Amino acid sequence: MINEKWIWINRQDGKKEKISPWEITDELDSNPIISLASPRSDFNGSLIQFLIGLVQTTMSPRNERDWRKYFTNPPKPDELRFMFEEVSDAFNLDGENERFMQDYEHFESNVKDRISVSQLLMEMPGKKTIEDNTDHFLKRDTVSKMCFSCCATTLFTLQTNAPKGGSGHLTSLRGGGPLTTIVLGDTLWQTVWLNVIPDENFDNLGANDKIDLGDVFPWMVPTRTKGKKGLFTSPMDVSPKQMYWGMPRRIRLDFNNCTEGICDICGKIDNLVFTYFTQTYGNDYTSQWRHVLTPYYEKKNDLIPRKTKPEDIFYRHWLGLVKTDPDKGSHPSLCLEKFISKQSSLKNLGQIFKNSPRLWAFGYHVIDMKVECWYESRMPLFNVDEQIRNSYESQVSQLIKVAEIVDNNTRNCTKQALYGKKPIRGDISVIDSRFWHDTESEFYNVLNKLNSELESNSETVDLKIQWIRFLSKVSERLFDEYSQSMQFSVIEPERVAIAHRDLRRYNSEGGKKIKEILGLPT
Repeated sequence: MINEKWIWINRQDGKKEKISPWEITDELDSNPIISLASPRSDFNGSLIQFLIGLVQTTMSPRNERDWRKYFTNPPKPDELRFMFEEVSDAFNLDGENERFMQDYEHFESNVKDRISVSQLLMEMPGKKTIEDNTDHFLKRDTVSKMCFSCCATTLFTLQTNAPKGGSGHLTSLRGGGPLTTIVLGDTLWQTVWLNVIPDENFDNLGANDKIDLGDVFPWMVPTRTKGKKGLFTSPMDVSPKQMYWGMPRRIRLDFNNCTEGICDICGKIDNLVFTYFTQTYGNDYTSQWRHVLTPYYEKKNDLIPRKTKPEDIFYRHWLGLVKTDPDKGSHPSLCLEKFISKQSSLKNLGQIFKNSPRLWAFGYHVIDMKVECWYESRMPLFNVDEQIRNSYESQVSQLIKVAEIVDNNTRNCTKQALYGKKPIRGDISVIDSRFWHDTESEFYNVLNKLNSELESNSETVDLKIQWIRFLSKVSERLFDEYSQSMQFSVIEPERVAIAHRDLRRYNSEGGKKIKEILGLPT
């Protein structure tokens, strides 16, 4: 996996091809690699974490000074190859010795059943779903064979995001369906390096002195099995960098029956894997882990990794994702915090970014053992001068809070128009999703203007009024659409008229609550 070409990418000229991991800086000055181009969006999310973990593990900068060196003067492919090959023994997918993301023990002979390789995919129906014949939307047997490239990515994806899987099938190091946030640069190398942090940042995250291969890559040593010894794995038991390579599931791919054919995922002709073996009770990770690519929230004096929810990738949680939100106890990922702290100085390093850096938030929405959906979103990261940062973040918080009020008003008044005081029939959460989606683009436009006005020491009152008026227009449009206010044959006109009047009153820029939140003059 170090020297094979197995990762799909897009180049600047639009060409799509496969590369080896060490080729991510290939043709950086003439035709750089811009992004990953896997056949599935969730694979792109996994592979960027794979590359970040590989670089962080093999060439961690010692301090900020070393970090800047590689950011302004990226390593050549041959240099990366030399560093990656030092751990190449840990990155063999098949073979007789240790295998990537697979159990150290050769337990195949002790396991009766071969399992379809499709079960490695997060969203596929499990054994009970198939037995109950309830796989209505994601049907069994739609994937029965995978090429080595897709198999490696699928295996890494499962181990990194593993939800509950029944007795003995443990969740990932961050729990099931963690939310991941990545800073996006202009090129794939920039994206990788922007999410790498100096070694000194790991000092408080675990036993930084544990540097053996088995301390970093759990498949290089016998699994710390819960079933046999009752062992838990904390960041003090192994290297904190094992956070990139967590392996909660005991899996062995079956390479004995490989044949050439067409991969059901990418459609390419290659050697194919059909089945795998599994046992229960893999590495059981404690709650002390702090993954540097995941935001956290406070709960009873503890920090809990954020799970992916549909609403979390809209701008309503922008503050919690980009900057600590003390009101909600939300903290951005450590990598993002480090990027924000040095963003101002990066501005002075010359023409580094052709485009403004963005935040890529993604993950699976998981409910218990079931994967509901894959969500992802990209949002801009504005470069804010330190002198105005506190005022900027305070006013951004005001904009978001007033949007939350208008969203609540929209939903409540639509309920009033449709049902009055009767119980609600059906799910109207679609109104919330539409509201945040339809106002997102304008939110970032307002943030850009807010930054400019604060830099020029201008008043921001007019900008805030512009924002609340925009929100009100979207609110009324959604109300008209979902309250069926034009269909007088199926609704009560008087009830709709009263609800519409209330909506305009609640959303008014002259309302006491909105004026207080936005700090508008009385």
